[in-house]
Amino acid sequence: MACLKRLCITFSVIYGILGVFFLFSGIIVSSYKTEELQFDSETNFGITICCVFGSFMILLALLGSFGAYKEKKWALGVYNVFLVLQAVGCFKVLPSLSSVQTEVNTGVLNDFTPLNQAKGHIQKAVNKMQTVAECCGIWGYEDWGDSIPQSCHCPPDYENKASKCHHVKPPSKDTWSWQRGYGKPEGPKVEVYKQPCGPIILNYMEMGIKYGVGLFITITLVVTISAMLHLLMCCHIKEPTPSSPVASGEDPKPPAYTVLYKGQGS
Repeated sequence: MACLKRLCITFSVIYGILGVFFLFSGIIVSSYKTEELQFDSETNFGITICCVFGSFMILLALLGSFGAYKEKKWALGVYNVFLVLQAVGCFKVLPSLSSVQTEVNTGVLNDFTPLNQAKGHIQKAVNKMQTVAECCGIWGYEDWGDSIPQSCHCPPDYENKASKCHHVKPPSKDTWSWQRGYGKPEGPKVEVYKQPCGPIILNYMEMGIKYGVGLFITITLVVTISAMLHLLMCCHIKEPTPSSPVASGEDPKPPAYTVLYKGQGS
């Protein structure tokens, strides 16, 4: 019984840790919301679901740990009801996960092009990525049209410049980068990164989908095992048997030893 109790508490703690992960994921994502970067309604709904679901998992894990530690059948019963419902929902979704395409549709990125006509926060994000990942454009520098920013330019001391950069002739009116602080227009030719940023973004998106599917499978396993363990413990807990009431005409105290001795001698 002691070993079963420890297992129940352990899986309740793991379940609570997963809830903390959901809660902090929603909080962290919502912290990126600024005046320039506004989320759409679907993203806001997803953030709200993560926060609410994570908070509910944490409270449920505390209830399960309390029920296992104090051996309270009512707490274990409530905990099991919610876990069984969640397990049923997870098993209904699991078959559809096998058909999820890890290949992200490139049309999602095509909506951002041409970059010189994209929204300001998208241009800012792409410029940051171009500087860090040493790439240019979604599918190439042509995505910027006549506004190739300084973040696409290869630095003068860049290693393997011949293989990673190529010369392009900037347009006659290359003022976009100068107006936004990315440098003044250079000479008749500039060197920009050959590698596009699109494949890098797709790789991160595919990795995120794989991690999401793995996290969902982990939650399903934890919920199923935890429900089975708590249900088993609930069945092993015995209700305390009430003591039989003593009749009013009877003396609840046993007779003294002297009385018994005299009774035997007579």
